[in-house]
Amino acid sequence: MIIIGITGGSGCGKTTVSNILSDNGVDIVDCDLVAKKIVEPNEPALNEIKEYFGLEYIKEDGTLNRKKLASLVFSDPEKLLKLNEITHKYVKEYIDLYIKNSKAEIVGLDAAALIESGIYKNCDYLICVLADKNIRAERIMKRDRLSQEEATSRINAQKNDKFYIEKSDYVVYNNGNIDDVKNKVTEILDEIRSKI
Repeated sequence: MIIIGITGGSGCGKTTVSNILSDNGVDIVDCDLVAKKIVEPNEPALNEIKEYFGLEYIKEDGTLNRKKLASLVFSDPEKLLKLNEITHKYVKEYIDLYIKNSKAEIVGLDAAALIESGIYKNCDYLICVLADKNIRAERIMKRDRLSQEEATSRINAQKNDKFYIEKSDYVVYNNGNIDDVKNKVTEILDEIRSKI
């Protein structure tokens, strides 16, 4: 089994790249979805978050107030580090189990914090997806219904392009031309398959 990591900052278009890989037979694990599952009511990760950050980050129905917590952690690097420390171990546990049970030839892990969490160490190849900051901000604003200021704050709280490039085997620029992205991703996948 080959494991491909797909990473990059928020709004770069990792999902687009993951969808192209999925269309070409790669079994994709969306780590954002995993991160949402692990903070559902009664999950240990949510209990740890509640304990550290306080009840004001939990809604009346017992679910995580994601927007309020995001607003805090993306303006305070220390708090972001703590949140990642809490959640990454549970995400990693889920992924390890998923990979162990998968029968796929190639599994792709789509995760913004793939490198920071240490999960990248499970990967045979790493693809980073990059896009211009203004395009990323537009995508984040549209996707998450955030203001320009909130989107920019989120981007600035994340690693820069150099960080991803230095750690990756492949780089995909996703500034909006879907045909270019498809061609590049297909080329990368063909190269990886040729090494199996």
